[in-house]
Amino acid sequence: MIDLILIKLLAGAFFIVLMVIYVYLVWRKYVNQAIHKRKGEWLSKHEQAIKAYLLTGKNCESFIPVKRYQFEALEDFFSAYLSNFKLESEEDTIVVFAESYFAPVYKKRLRKGNWSTRMNTLYFIDLFQMKSMKSDLLRHLKRRKCSPEESYLIYHVLAAFEYDQFEDLLKGSKEMPSFLLIQVMSRLIDQHNVEGYLDIFHELPLYWQKGFLDIVREKNLRSEKIQQLLESLLLNDSTDKELRIRALKTISSLGCLTSPELIMRMIEIKEENDWNTPEAAVEKMMVARLMGSIKNDCYIPYLERLISDSSYNVRVEAAKSIRKFKHGKVTLQEIAASHEDLYAREIAMEWMARGTVYE
Repeated sequence: MIDLILIKLLAGAFFIVLMVIYVYLVWRKYVNQAIHKRKGEWLSKHEQAIKAYLLTGKNCESFIPVKRYQFEALEDFFSAYLSNFKLESEEDTIVVFAESYFAPVYKKRLRKGNWSTRMNTLYFIDLFQMKSMKSDLLRHLKRRKCSPEESYLIYHVLAAFEYDQFEDLLKGSKEMPSFLLIQVMSRLIDQHNVEGYLDIFHELPLYWQKGFLDIVREKNLRSEKIQQLLESLLLNDSTDKELRIRALKTISSLGCLTSPELIMRMIEIKEENDWNTPEAAVEKMMVARLMGSIKNDCYIPYLERLISDSSYNVRVEAAKSIRKFKHGKVTLQEIAASHEDLYAREIAMEWMARGTVYE
């Protein structure tokens, strides 16, 4: 009997909770629709004045936002406008308006407890290129409530704003996901300023060093100092393994070495330590790829060794690289006909059939 009463009480409580949720959702829908309607009406009333201001930069007094829905209406309008047009300078009408009327509100929003409010604020600071907010962004980075997502976005924004002490900020930064790191560094580094980052390369956290090499490769950045850095990473046996792999990958992509023998010196250093372990397979694969990129005949004997490596991926990369040489097909034919290793013969036969730029 007691159990039945308890079940009825729980069912009644559950029903009440559902009703409260339902009423809340209905109320929220009504409020959102009302706000959406007010935004539309306000925007419709001032649309011509806003468009005229965007063209002339004059007479914005009639639509200066006061209430929250008015700010949101303008944010939406400017966002839609910028999906088709690009801000050209700090004198752009949207930038000037945002600096004058949005900045005071955004300073307050960054101190709000609501995470989504702060993230949206950071998004608009970036979109409207509000460089006057740099000091506020730096202060927010130091706050306890600044989440990792906010930190990443602030780095992203400061990179776009060309913050002059960004390098010092990087040195003390916490590791961020690689895809976010690449976004930040892609904004930050180009052919004109890459030399400055080369000067502080060894002072940067390891994950920034790895990201830097990725950017050099993706943007095809070239200079004598870049080449010196990449080659020094190969010859220094204390270099982090993954960093050395990225250096190999970057040199392979750039297709340039100051001396073809340099890679052989690296191999000599590695063979004294852990070059013949399964863990070295990725490095050997990248070495084979680099050799196929440089295409110096002195590499052929070593590629013939790699084509019988215990790792399938290394064998494939070695055969692929041999095929890139001018007389690579002949070399593969010889390997397929007489090599003592069955796997080497098989992979050579497979790559003999592949097309090449020399045919």
